[in-house]
Amino acid sequence: MTTDLSTPASLQTSIKFLRTLPARPARRWWVGMGLSFGVLLTVMVLTSSLLGRLVDYRDDRGIFFSVLAVIVVALLCENVARNIGQYLLVSKIAELAIFLRQACVRSVLAAPIPQVVQLGTGNVISRLTKDVDRFSRAFQEIGARLVITAFMFPFTTVALAFVHWSFIVIVCVVVVVEYPLVKIIVRDFPPATNAMSEKEATRNNTLLDTIKGLGTIRALGRHRWALARVEQKNWAAVQAMAGRIPIFSRLLLFGTTAYGLLLCATLVLATFLAHEQVLSVGQAGAAVILVARLEIHLFNVLTFSAHIQNAVTSLGRAVSLALLGKENTTCEPADLSSPEVIVSNVSYSYPQGAAIIEDLSLRLAAGSTTALVGASGAGKSTLAALIAGLQQPTAGTIYIGDVDTRLAPDSWIARHVALISQQVHLFSGTLREDLHLAAENPDDEQLLEALSAVGLSGTVFSRWFPQGLDTPIGAGADELSPEVEQQISLARILLRNPPVLIMDESTSEAGSEHAKTLEHAATLATRGRTSLIVAHRLDQARGADRIILMDNGAIIEDGTHDELINAGGAYAKLYAHWDA
Repeated sequence: MTTDLSTPASLQTSIKFLRTLPARPARRWWVGMGLSFGVLLTVMVLTSSLLGRLVDYRDDRGIFFSVLAVIVVALLCENVARNIGQYLLVSKIAELAIFLRQACVRSVLAAPIPQVVQLGTGNVISRLTKDVDRFSRAFQEIGARLVITAFMFPFTTVALAFVHWSFIVIVCVVVVVEYPLVKIIVRDFPPATNAMSEKEATRNNTLLDTIKGLGTIRALGRHRWALARVEQKNWAAVQAMAGRIPIFSRLLLFGTTAYGLLLCATLVLATFLAHEQVLSVGQAGAAVILVARLEIHLFNVLTFSAHIQNAVTSLGRAVSLALLGKENTTCEPADLSSPEVIVSNVSYSYPQGAAIIEDLSLRLAAGSTTALVGASGAGKSTLAALIAGLQQPTAGTIYIGDVDTRLAPDSWIARHVALISQQVHLFSGTLREDLHLAAENPDDEQLLEALSAVGLSGTVFSRWFPQGLDTPIGAGADELSPEVEQQISLARILLRNPPVLIMDESTSEAGSEHAKTLEHAATLATRGRTSLIVAHRLDQARGADRIILMDNGAIIEDGTHDELINAGGAYAKLYAHWDA
């Protein structure tokens, strides 16, 4: 089962999902809502009718002031009921938004990584923040008025029927004429809103990409290119937002026409019935006031329609993200200690792009260390990402032990395969908190042992971590050197102890003064587990049990360092050039 994340979840699916949240409305909440809005709507219709009937009691002061007193009390009750209903609705929407955002975060953490990568960081952030906020804010601002508007029409129609049955005919004629036209226009809102959200997500991705690449942009002097790129995405988002305006304008035109017809027809009919003495002047006035009071609610419908469609679309986008991690419901296989890795006839190509890897087969023996070498663009990092589960092959199968990774939950793959790359992310907090992410409840002695094993001990440790394990690291803290960050990532591996390890350029800082320490830490991390090293320097490959040379997504040489040197092939020439 695959979710099309470009299409928001349907309203039915969204409501069904909201009912699963801990903050879902309970029976007492529905009772409170029913009582408060029931009283509110009844009082609103009653006061409109009584205001019209006052003219009939103008000659009897006792009845006139009694009715006026009833209207005053009713207006007070209306205000109390409105505030209670508003409080119940707003507080419940706020709770649902909190739990919806939590569900989205849990889903992203549990979802298959390739799907999250394909969705894009900006898109995920947009759904987690802007879409949830748009849904919450819209229903908090217009929720109470929306409920009143939705029920005001049937309540008013019933009240008109009590005045005279002929008013129902007018209402029915106007609805029959206008409903099909309005329905067609409203139907155009969801795709326009979704297109706007997609453009906003693309803009967010571009902004994030620009911020992350500031160093490269400055180094290459590409400031104008970066600004033009961001400006283009911003204008695309603005144009998508503007694309909804004609839809709303047409809706406003039809709504205004419908209300004008209803009010004019009611006024003419009420005047005629009063002239024919079928109705009193007060009854005729009550009918006109009832319809006149519908104006604000009719324009609420017109104004709210765009907000409602925006909110429903945003809710659907957030719910589709929250459901992302629920697709993989397969049972987890048993954990493996030291599995072999089998790549069977695997092909991979980017969407609408050329093939990066075609029909590649490879077996990594359990507990062995294999170095993957080749020129830039040979497909090394792509193969590493496929084995690590960061990408899904377009054809073929990858096995960890006897487990087909296509059928295994992402959590199982994450426990068994760890990938270290050149880019290390340190979580904001203390060093202890960062390392605690790699293992369940390790004590400080275990943490210090792992750090010591990768070379972070003694004066080196004191220099970089003056407060010991309580030293702040990550965002907002003093910057660490790249090799120290790599050592922390290797310490995580020792604490986590995954059976399969992939290192992609993880010792790229080995040209620094800490080269030997970093190389020793990397060697220690590979010991006792099935390891694949994407070697960008050939001295990394020399100590591996096996070396594989890739070119254009295919394996062209395979053997030990000595075997390949003696064969005098491409690897030997590459090594001779590198060692010169």
